Amino acid sequence: MNAGDEKLEVMLEKLAPIVLPPADFPPAQIVKDTPREELLDRIRKNAEEVDLELTDAHWDVIHFLLDFYAFCTETHEPKYQNAREYWQYVDCQSDPDCESELEGERSETCRYGKLSANEATKAYRVYRVLLKAFAEKGGKKYLYSLFPYGPVFTIHLLAGLPRLWNDVDPHFGTAY
Repeated sequence: MNAGDEKLEVMLEKLAPIVLPPADFPPAQIVKDTPREELLDRIRKNAEEVDLELTDAHWDVIHFLLDFYAFCTETHEPKYQNAREYWQYVDCQSDPDCESELEGERSETCRYGKLSANEATKAYRVYRVLLKAFAEKGGKKYLYSLFPYGPVFTIHLLAGLPRLWNDVDPHFGTAY
């Protein structure tokens, strides 16, 4: 175990994350039902408790994820029928020549599509949206430079949101 692992253990102990499986309702519902300032205060307090200094770059990612949950996560099934259609739509966001079956659904608020309540409980789905949103800044490398234990995992931990399915994959040593 290296020093980074020890720091993660301390962080987990102090913040006592909610254990899997996730809550009966998706984290997005909590974000929608909790006043934004209360969530931000909780994040600030927990970050101080584990000695994590949050910069403007951290806050950009945090605000993006909270906004995505608040505005782009549905409680009913979205208009696409399968994952292939959804990811084709997401991949078309940055390519003006790309044709997607959901082309008319694009909006500035949800540039990266929408997730159903079920999909928003899966770490990889949420992580993939973050990768697309921060691709111009460096994508995965950028996000992990800010959040070494994984952006989704760390933000959920700091905000006290339920952990997502497969947010840590011990077989590959990754955290989303």
